[in-house]
Amino acid sequence: MTKLLRGSLFAVALMTIAACGGLRPATDTKTPTKPNKNQGSTAQNGQNNGNSNVLVDTIRWRVDPKSRPPIVTSGQSSGSTSGGVITYPTDNSGNTSGGVITYPTDNSSSTSGGTGGTKNSYEMALLMPFFSGQFVESSGINPPKAQFALDFYAGVRLALDSLSTQGLNLKMSVLDSRGDFNAILGRYDVGRADVILGPVEKENVPTAIDFANRQGKIFVSPYFPSGDLEGANPRFVQVKPSLKTHCDNITAHIRGRYQTNQVVLVGRQRDSETARFKFFQDANAAFNQSTYGGRFDEWAIEDELNFNVEPYIHAEGQTVFVLPSWNEPFVAQFLKKLAASPRRASVMVYGMPQWMDFDKGLTSTYEALKVRVSSSTFIEGNNPEVKHFRTKFMAKFGKIPNADSFLGYDCALYVGKMLRQYGTAFPQYLQNEPQQTLHTRFNFEPIYRPLVNDSDPNGNVAKYENRYVNMLRYQNGAFRMD
Repeated sequence: MTKLLRGSLFAVALMTIAACGGLRPATDTKTPTKPNKNQGSTAQNGQNNGNSNVLVDTIRWRVDPKSRPPIVTSGQSSGSTSGGVITYPTDNSGNTSGGVITYPTDNSSSTSGGTGGTKNSYEMALLMPFFSGQFVESSGINPPKAQFALDFYAGVRLALDSLSTQGLNLKMSVLDSRGDFNAILGRYDVGRADVILGPVEKENVPTAIDFANRQGKIFVSPYFPSGDLEGANPRFVQVKPSLKTHCDNITAHIRGRYQTNQVVLVGRQRDSETARFKFFQDANAAFNQSTYGGRFDEWAIEDELNFNVEPYIHAEGQTVFVLPSWNEPFVAQFLKKLAASPRRASVMVYGMPQWMDFDKGLTSTYEALKVRVSSSTFIEGNNPEVKHFRTKFMAKFGKIPNADSFLGYDCALYVGKMLRQYGTAFPQYLQNEPQQTLHTRFNFEPIYRPLVNDSDPNGNVAKYENRYVNMLRYQNGAFRMD
């Protein structure tokens, strides 16, 4: 079953959105110096408007699509901020490509001023995998793989509505990252962007990081939780906490309640899992610089089906098992054995964010073992601001927002706020601007390269990473803030 998304537009290759005062359209209509071979003709309400890449399709949404794991009308009268123009131009071969969202204009133009720092106007490029090549126009159904990107984009749209009332002059180009990615980065609109938001594909993120570094652009990665980087890129902003950050926060949560000798790290006898033990041991060593303690016990299980948990449960006091694994069959087997233990009351378990998406049949063991997980997202349904956002989203798009929609909204709103306050120099001020958002909290900190140049600390910043992680406990049938 699908539901038409009201008031929204799906761009096959490019959409341009302006958030400047009353959401006026961008007045700069320059095309790329090397146009993409797939660019179509130009049309708006059947007329040539001077822009290339003008194809926009209506979005159709699947009802309540599954979100990605955490570690996915016609023009209105002047002054309206809702709706755009739907056009279907084609090239001579009949192929459709490109797209522009335009809004009513007061015919005023926006001008840029200054070099670096604050300017009169800013440009952003949103690169997301819309899989536009798989869009079936006859049915109006979007590719299921694109759903999280569409949900994210819808959140961005609401953020632009809010920013338009705050005096920010921002133009956004929206492109499908599923294609010749180097060609996408070579586009004129990407080349002039101050901020690149996305992409999310594992294979494209390193290319985007390198491009942004060479071109002096701010790159905001909304999904990909990259680990340590060899080079320095003080303009790289990582929204999702890395695995190391998750482990650091889990360790701090444990050590605030238990002693080192009560903790057992558990994983399969595989390098990919036992290597994660080091994150916890290093975090505990840092914690122990001011508090006495040694190393956590480690248990690498060779036979994933036949093992005995009893020898690892302490005879007295609590035993805390930490499983940095997201192999569902192994985790399920381990939890069931613990839940069957006569000493299960003295046991608790810390797991990973992926556990929240495991089979619901495990929830009884989550409750019995007081399971806690780390998560980059926690949306408090009773929060008045969350309720307000859901109401606005439902009114505009005709569906309930999911975690991707909240993420898109929070990212765009925060970036807009930072641009308005600090301009293109905002990354270096991130650590001074923590903010509670709808889906989490932003606590950005600089992550430095191992080799430090004392003469230029900023030159050694590998990235700015959000170091905040929500610690959740399964209780009374749901994960809740612990």
